[in-house]
Amino acid sequence: MNYYTNENDLNKYNSYIPNRDNNKNNISVLEMFVTSIIRIKQLAKLSVENSSRFVLYVIFMALLVSIMSFAVPTASRIYSFGGFSKLFTEGIPKIEVKDGVLTADKKFEMRLNNAEIIMDTSKSSFEKADFDTTGAYIAIGSRTIKMVTYIETETSINYNEVYSYPIGMVLPNGTNNNVLKNMAPLFYIILLFIFTVLAIIAAVKYLFFALLYALFTRSTTAISKLKMTMKDSFQFCFYAQTISIILVTANEAAGQLLPSLVMSVAGIFITIAVIMSAIKPHLPDIDEFIDGLGGGRE
Repeated sequence: MNYYTNENDLNKYNSYIPNRDNNKNNISVLEMFVTSIIRIKQLAKLSVENSSRFVLYVIFMALLVSIMSFAVPTASRIYSFGGFSKLFTEGIPKIEVKDGVLTADKKFEMRLNNAEIIMDTSKSSFEKADFDTTGAYIAIGSRTIKMVTYIETETSINYNEVYSYPIGMVLPNGTNNNVLKNMAPLFYIILLFIFTVLAIIAAVKYLFFALLYALFTRSTTAISKLKMTMKDSFQFCFYAQTISIILVTANEAAGQLLPSLVMSVAGIFITIAVIMSAIKPHLPDIDEFIDGLGGGRE
């Protein structure tokens, strides 16, 4: 029996069959995120195949870090006191700025995110002796507003003034509770700016760490069957940080359940373990490695 075949017709038919290879770069950022946490053995291969998603993934992780460490705790605190408008009219003492001097009818303390806000206008300015508990403070006196960090250990005390401004530079004359209420939208804009800055800092920080990991593990990734370039290794190492980034950030958002140094060291070991686990399926066996070096030639 003879069958009719026409090569052109077969080519036309084949054009309607989807090519799976064409879809290899269509993985979403969320799928890459899940792979970085759960399907680690697929991470190296997918990171090479989806290099076009790298910038989006960096942005995604930077925003996630900023949301976990700043946006969620801050939004929760703002919601607890009913928003800035209610805070300025009902939450804080009655205040007024006159001739560059702030007066308030009582002391005030409030924790916002990782900083303690303290206002005591009986003091002209807060000094080192006014702090006895480790933490970050925004300290408001009658003439000066400061942000300070105070760390006390068994052997030493570290006191640092991040900034110190005269009240007049921050709150102009005539400022009172009603003026602050009308400025509430400005405070939300400031928080958005802080959120963006923290996201940028997170992106730069973890890109730098990715470069260090890439250099440290280059001797391993270079012999991978995936034929990873230095750029591939760099991007792969950024993906490999996902688990440690989440753990370190969650610890920070929860108020340092474990010391930050301990979490940072743990994060390094977790990242290296992820890198080794992800690249292992793509490493050549000893015979292939020797052949690649030319050692198998007669």
